[in-house]
Amino acid sequence: MKKSKLLTQIDYLGHAFYDKDDSSKLKNPILLKQIHSFEVIRVKKNTDTMQSADALVTCVPGLKLTLRTADCAPVLLADKKRGVIGAAHAGWKGALSGVLETTILEMVRLGAWPSNIVAAIGPCIHVDSYPVDTDMKRLFTENVQPFFVSYPDGTTHFNLPDYVAYRLRRAGVQSVDLIDIDTYTDKHYNSYRRSPSDPARQFSAIWIKG
Repeated sequence: MKKSKLLTQIDYLGHAFYDKDDSSKLKNPILLKQIHSFEVIRVKKNTDTMQSADALVTCVPGLKLTLRTADCAPVLLADKKRGVIGAAHAGWKGALSGVLETTILEMVRLGAWPSNIVAAIGPCIHVDSYPVDTDMKRLFTENVQPFFVSYPDGTTHFNLPDYVAYRLRRAGVQSVDLIDIDTYTDKHYNSYRRSPSDPARQFSAIWIKG
C-alpha cells in the first residue's frame, strides 16, 4: 500500500493506493463499471450498485471512492480546504476524452476550486513498458506528441503518467504527485499488458474521514 505525500498533508482525508495483495483489505468500497469514458458520478451515499462511468466525486464523509486498475492510471483528487474529493480512472482513452477535466468540473460544482485541488497519480504502466501502434498516435493532436517517444528498436512508446499530469495541470490543478511505480515491471501489482487473461485488479481509494 502506497500513499501520496501531498494527499497525506490534508487532515480531513484518507486515501491509499493498494497493491494486488492489499486490495482485499479495503472495506466498503464504492466501485464503478469502468468503461474508459469521461463520465462522472456524484456519490451521495453508500451503494452496492455499480454504475457505468470512470470517475466519482463526493463531499460526504465516509464514502470510499474506489478505482480498479491494472495499468491505467488511478487519479485521486482533493480540495485542500473545501472537503470535496474525486477519483478518476485514466487510461489513455479516458484521459484523451476528458475524464480528468469532467471530474474537476464536477468537484467545482460541489464547491472546490481548481487551484486548491491536489492530485495524485497512482501506480500505472510507464513509458518504457508501453509500446503503442501508429493508429493510436494519430488520435492525439500535435501538441501532445512529446508524450510519444521513439525507441532505438523502432517502436513508439506512450508516457501515460506524464500525459495524465499534463491534462491535470492544463485543467488548473497546480499540485500533482506521482507514485513512481510501473505496474508492468513491479510484480506486486496487476498488469493487463503483462497478463491480459488475468481479470484481477488493484484498488485505489479516497475518502473524507467521518
